Amino acid sequence: MPLERRHARIPAAIAIVALAAFAVLWLVARTAFMRGVVADAIGDAAGLPATVESLGISLFPSPALEIGGLTIAQPPGFGAEPFATIGRLRGRIPWSGIVRIAEVREISAADATIRLVVDTAGVSNWSKLGEADSPGAGPAKAREMPEWAVGSLRIERGAVDYRDLAAGTQWQLAAISLDATGIEPARDFPFDLKLGGVFGTNTMHFALAGQGHIDAEAERYEGRSLKFRGWIGGEPLPLAGAELEGELARASYHSTTGAAIADDGRFRFAGIPGRFRGRADLDAHSAEATASVATDIFAPRPTAIILGRPLPATADPAAFGSLQLALAARLQAGALRLEPVSGRLDDTNFEASLAPAERYLRARLDRIDLNRYLPKVAAPAATSGPKATLEAMAAQLATLDIDAEIHVGEARVAGAVLHDAVIRVEREMAP
Repeated sequence: MPLERRHARIPAAIAIVALAAFAVLWLVARTAFMRGVVADAIGDAAGLPATVESLGISLFPSPALEIGGLTIAQPPGFGAEPFATIGRLRGRIPWSGIVRIAEVREISAADATIRLVVDTAGVSNWSKLGEADSPGAGPAKAREMPEWAVGSLRIERGAVDYRDLAAGTQWQLAAISLDATGIEPARDFPFDLKLGGVFGTNTMHFALAGQGHIDAEAERYEGRSLKFRGWIGGEPLPLAGAELEGELARASYHSTTGAAIADDGRFRFAGIPGRFRGRADLDAHSAEATASVATDIFAPRPTAIILGRPLPATADPAAFGSLQLALAARLQAGALRLEPVSGRLDDTNFEASLAPAERYLRARLDRIDLNRYLPKVAAPAATSGPKATLEAMAAQLATLDIDAEIHVGEARVAGAVLHDAVIRVEREMAP
């Protein structure tokens, strides 16, 4: 009997020791010393100073660490606001992880803001991450990537603020939420991302879901079989805004080169169906991006209404009946250029080059009946000559305040046929 009573006391003793250890850890975690230890570890990993406001530890149902008020400082020369702030960061591991952390049951973050800045010299603040190596340190040694897995990743109320001082551009993503499960290296895992954004006078909402893929050793991150939907509003769109939906076969980002690539995408935006692919070089001095877009045939009049730019009534009601476009776009130093642009409007094939910010347009048309596209109330009389019709067309273009030059191989004008006609419109320059 005495031996049996001793055995019965062992579980109770273990429970008492565990509770005592938990009480000690709970008290230690709330000391300034332990907050400093955790902040130093985070700062060493980021290469930037870090501070922690609060720290909590729990052991049930499994060990967990919660960090409150985490702040990572901005690199010198990029402003006074922190590089990152996180209201709450929580991680939980299985009991086996106390000996060797290879699996994290849960990672969650709430109220996190990251501030990305490109200075006037074109240098990004994120390029300064991890630069706190000692001056005498030699080249980094190749190391084997450890095994790891994350059971659940959740982000709530995240935000990203981007400012490019070299290009004078700024945008913000907000209300970011992310849910992902079963994350392991070189394996697909499901995820669901939602966010909002502000770009100048425009506001947008966006949702993306699909399969993620992480190759940490190659520093490559991919999304596959993606489906997206969204909405954009603000000037010049009407109050209802415009809706977007589609799918993307693959989107990838390679952190060593800063290249983000989108392949084999399909979309429907403001009633326009089409296909796209693109690339962004985020590690350049100033972010650069290229994209190619090709639409299916669509009716431009309903789309123009959705975009807040209704097309006028024309002499021929069938004018602007169909349109198909293919274009290449390039964004560099904050300026967008569309070149080449090709397509077919009704019976007219065209090629063009546009720079929207400069209000620049150069175009070539194979043939067109200009009478069809004049406003209905301004349709010329049968006795009007081609000169009057061309002048009416030029006057209509002049109201757009653009620098335009349009070459037409064959133009039908007021009963005449003109070959190699040229329409030029110059912007009114301020005195």
